[in-house]
Amino acid sequence: MQERNRLPRPAAKFRSSNFTLLSSHFRTTAPDPRRVALWAAAQGWHVLPLASRTKLPVRGCDRCSPGSKRRPNPHYVEHDGHGCECIPRGRPCHGVLAATADPDRIAAWWDMMPGAGVGVAAGPSGLVILDVDCHGRQPPDDPAELLPGVELPGDTIPAGVVDGRDTLALIAEARRAPLPGCGPETLTVLTPSGGVHYWFRAPADTNWRPLAGALGWQLDVRAGSSYAVAPGTTTRAGTYAALGECRTVAELPVWLARDLDRTGHRVHPERPRAVLPWRTRPLGTGYVAAAVRDELRAVAEAPSGTRNGTLNRAAFSLGTLIAPGRLNRRQVAAVLLDAARHSGLPEREAQAAIRSGLAAGERQPRTLTGAAA
Repeated sequence: MQERNRLPRPAAKFRSSNFTLLSSHFRTTAPDPRRVALWAAAQGWHVLPLASRTKLPVRGCDRCSPGSKRRPNPHYVEHDGHGCECIPRGRPCHGVLAATADPDRIAAWWDMMPGAGVGVAAGPSGLVILDVDCHGRQPPDDPAELLPGVELPGDTIPAGVVDGRDTLALIAEARRAPLPGCGPETLTVLTPSGGVHYWFRAPADTNWRPLAGALGWQLDVRAGSSYAVAPGTTTRAGTYAALGECRTVAELPVWLARDLDRTGHRVHPERPRAVLPWRTRPLGTGYVAAAVRDELRAVAEAPSGTRNGTLNRAAFSLGTLIAPGRLNRRQVAAVLLDAARHSGLPEREAQAAIRSGLAAGERQPRTLTGAAA
């Protein structure tokens, strides 16, 4: 059996340069949660209480909490939390929706629940938090699944990638950019599982959404309606500890913002959709022509935040028809790019999604037995 290569160079460099000193910064004594919550509010962040020794929002009042499957709450009234009367009354119901930067309300919450942890609502706080996981799970077999849409060196071996820290190293290497937190410094939090949260300030006039795994394997983003656990909060698994002395939050790096935009994390204003005026004749006949038409329409009419993923899936689907000789690769790439332009997807991003999708589809040719092709 051929011997596996060693860990890819970027990941090895990442570990040696950024993580060997983490343990020396880990503080075992957790600060008072009330002080942490008021400190976070002083930064302009919106906080919410977390149930003691967990990372889940506290249970709301009887009217607002459905309870659990094993113990449903008979007093629960199903309703939209956005309009719940409890929020203006200052009750910590509905998690992120109740988050506030009001120090008086925060003090009242922690006077009532001194053992509650501290969560920070990302969207209202203007934050984008990169969550680098360290779960020790089996990496995907296909290198393209580590960082969808990112061209990696041909010798990248998924088995050498252990967790999200390695995935982050790969994308930083591919972008020829410093790792988050290395320049400029930003608030960095070590999680009980060994993962890392990099806290960033969202660029002015931008909105972002959470999409688990869209950026890469074991890379998540806390933004929009999601929240992060504030440093100093202790759960049953351990303490979320701020690393080093930096307690300020840098603006989201340009290179990372571009990748998060590419992967659909940025929220773009919707714009009216026009019927796509196709300038090319349909490709294929019968079933194949119908498949091409449907995929192109889906790409052209995809709403913001889903365009890259829709294009990649369409390219994969049509790529499965190329290997059997049903479609011409160059023609398929051209009409997919035309549809992507119509949707408003940047051309460079569209070309990358088309390349990776077609390549993956060609590796899994579709059998059209019985289909009118």
